[in-house]
Amino acid sequence: SGLSARAIRSGTKNAEKRLATCNCGQLTLNITGPDPERISLCHCHLCQRQSGNVFAVQARFPKEQVEIHGASTSWKVPKEEADKLEYRNCVSLGGGAIFHFCPQCGSTVWYSADADPARIGVKVGCLTDAAFPAPKLSGFEEYMHPWALNTACLQVQHLK
Repeated sequence: SGLSARAIRSGTKNAEKRLATCNCGQLTLNITGPDPERISLCHCHLCQRQSGNVFAVQARFPKEQVEIHGASTSWKVPKEEADKLEYRNCVSLGGGAIFHFCPQCGSTVWYSADADPARIGVKVGCLTDAAFPAPKLSGFEEYMHPWALNTACLQVQHLK
């Protein structure tokens, strides 16, 4: 649609409207309601590999606040499979999960956790909203890249 999440946010805090989308725009989530109660940052290896990043940030919204549009391909990770991995992971703690990604561009946009069937997890990066609230939980920090949460200390070239 070309609209950023910030462009469609509405007036009152209880009536926020957000748009989460994949890179190509085929898979979208329209989210209406207040800020989510659960926003988490996960460093487990499963989240690192699934997101292609050094950590994953997700927010869980009540299902009734989320409208899903477009096709998705799913990757189901049952608890039994997650328990067999050689590292601790959030999917094992969450009782299993199903990740949904765009079959065209590959972006993971949302997931469902077996232990939390009333909510839909949304990958915060798909909201592209710098004003979105910060995570309230951080997990599996033993797998954290030591520089990941202190980018100000990195000697990097700043691209514009």
